[in-house]
Amino acid sequence: MDHVLVSGGAPKDPADRLSEELQSLKSSSGLTYARISEHTHYAKSSWERWVNGKQFPPRDAVERIAAVCQADERRLLELWALAEACRTSPAAPAAAGATGRSGAPGEGDAASQDRRQMALWSLTVLALALTAGLARSVAQGRELRRGTFPGGGL
Repeated sequence: MDHVLVSGGAPKDPADRLSEELQSLKSSSGLTYARISEHTHYAKSSWERWVNGKQFPPRDAVERIAAVCQADERRLLELWALAEACRTSPAAPAAAGATGRSGAPGEGDAASQDRRQMALWSLTVLALALTAGLARSVAQGRELRRGTFPGGGL
């Protein structure tokens, strides 16, 4: 069995806890997704994805639902910050695997870590390319001001 639920004291993923908290707020408020949408600038389909944990919500949305539902904004934002840190931290895959999400500690960690590493490398290459392009533009600008043209032009 690949997806065995771990019972006992295994802590839940912070993003899952945030989703559960948003679901609890929505339920206790008695508001529909449409009503929450009316009080915020977010679509009801976005609220459905965030509340059900299908997608991670932006910080502003968490602030807004706390205000609409008259909830403790500080506590909700602390949970959001913890979940965001775990989502974006390079150490997050090891921590997520320890929660028992897939049922077996360590299962899925390598793939998740590979994706994060690939994203980090991609961002590094992009930053280097942008830096090189900016440096070249600055150099060309200096040459143009001196009256010389790059590439041996006129």
